[in-house]
Amino acid sequence: MLTRKQVYTLLIVISAGLMLGRIIAVNRIDTLLLQQSRFSAVNNTYNEREKQLRESEDATEEQFAELDERRQQALENERRELPVFSANDRSRWATIRVLVEPEMQVQRTVYLSNGEQRTETVWYAIDKAQNVRGWDTIDMVKHDLPDQPGIGFGCPDECKICKARPEDDESKCGYLYSSKPPLLPTLMAIPYYIIYIASDGKISLAEHPHLVVRVTLIVCNLIPLMLCWFLLARLIERFGTTDWGRIFCVAFICFGTFISTFAVTLNNHLPGVVSVAIAFYCAVRIVYDKETRWRYYVAAGFFSAFAVTCEKPALLFCCLIALWLCLQRKTLTEKDSQSPECKLRDEAENTGSYEPGSVKVGAINISGLIVFTLAALLVAAGHFGTNYIAHKTMLPAYSQQGWYFYEYEREGRVRPSYWYNPSGFDKGEESQLDYVFHSTVGHHGLFSLTPVWILSFIGIGFWLFDRRYRSIALLILLTSVVVFLFYMSLKQELRNYGGNTSALRWLFWLAPLWSAALVAAADWCSRNVLLRAVALICLALSVMSAAYPIWNPWTMPWTFNLLQYVW
Repeated sequence: MLTRKQVYTLLIVISAGLMLGRIIAVNRIDTLLLQQSRFSAVNNTYNEREKQLRESEDATEEQFAELDERRQQALENERRELPVFSANDRSRWATIRVLVEPEMQVQRTVYLSNGEQRTETVWYAIDKAQNVRGWDTIDMVKHDLPDQPGIGFGCPDECKICKARPEDDESKCGYLYSSKPPLLPTLMAIPYYIIYIASDGKISLAEHPHLVVRVTLIVCNLIPLMLCWFLLARLIERFGTTDWGRIFCVAFICFGTFISTFAVTLNNHLPGVVSVAIAFYCAVRIVYDKETRWRYYVAAGFFSAFAVTCEKPALLFCCLIALWLCLQRKTLTEKDSQSPECKLRDEAENTGSYEPGSVKVGAINISGLIVFTLAALLVAAGHFGTNYIAHKTMLPAYSQQGWYFYEYEREGRVRPSYWYNPSGFDKGEESQLDYVFHSTVGHHGLFSLTPVWILSFIGIGFWLFDRRYRSIALLILLTSVVVFLFYMSLKQELRNYGGNTSALRWLFWLAPLWSAALVAAADWCSRNVLLRAVALICLALSVMSAAYPIWNPWTMPWTFNLLQYVW
């Protein structure tokens, strides 16, 4: 008979296998079909030419070779398939290419005070990378560098933007950058860098995009996500009380959330989820299992801070985790365990009335909090350091609104920034009430797409009335409410549901917290046939929503398409 842990492992392995299959098959289906049609037309044309050439009596081998060369060039010109799905992930891939491929790096001329000049690399500038067909993006900004006005890609001799300026206008067009914080794509570039160096540049995104993207997705998405699931399964096992409730929760995290949906694309949400899961798991071990080893404090500090680099509102989570650990007391030595305070704690634990922190025993683990802080500061240094290298400022690119409005050159044409005239959801939801409605139970609704989360909030309610888990319930509830209110209070141009996407992706990183609280409600449902049926229906709908955009997460959810069809 299978044990629960064996069932957890089975579910995780099945889910990982499904994701691996999707990663290996990752491709733009729409462009693939177009490419096949174009290839067919090209081959028909050149087959006819080859037939005519064969019928000619004076045809030579050189003519056949030239015809075949032209055919191959025509086929290459019609190649459209790429393993990237949206402007969002192409923006990160552009940064990765700049960091790895020397031919994608932008150079500028620096004039020294002694009259000399030198050429240097403009790190993180994506002018060349975004100019490659199929790798364009709208998620980019443009600005000069403070030490010298930028002369841009190809300036001053070839830049059409600068040529169009009046002669007395000395301003230059500057450089293009991804609007995403640079730390995450810098780390994601490591697998590609290893591949590129090991192959002496022969395996690149230009020549083998599918291989590079698939390996990167396995390293950066699949493997960390499996770790995340195992840690969440351990939390569920720790807090659960029934077999049915525990297995239900593990099945849900493996198949019912949008985390696995986004495993086929580079994004900040999946690393954010993994970071929150690790930090939360370590904090639980410290608080509930009385762990005092430094590695738990280091991991909690490092990954709670790294979650902030992926999702800025996670700063609240990081601060609450630090506060939660500050309120805990370190384990006493065996000599001190005979004190009245320790006996009181042991008695409370034996009767089931013990709540961490309710009996003050021992001193605050100052050394643990110090290493927590140092680990968090290490991440902060990486975040602000890479941002300064890229933009010569500590502030992230997306906070500089003026950087979004510019002109740039692509494929020989001068184009205005997309953000002068955004379309669709990028215009922003006019009504804040409509935005709240559709973000909760509407077309991008948290509860309409993933109704299992309703059970999670019921579980939080149960924990609030249980002294043992009241502190963790307050942490989850406070984080959830504040983050939701933050996104609902955004100005119109930012009320975009996350753009052209299959769910309200801004809240994905809260999934580990909600999954832990879910087990309380799942245990409650396990005791009644009707409640189990309701929970299973919620699970089925959640799995359906996560599976609907299975080939491309950057598509509209089924609820939105249904509303479009009905109305």
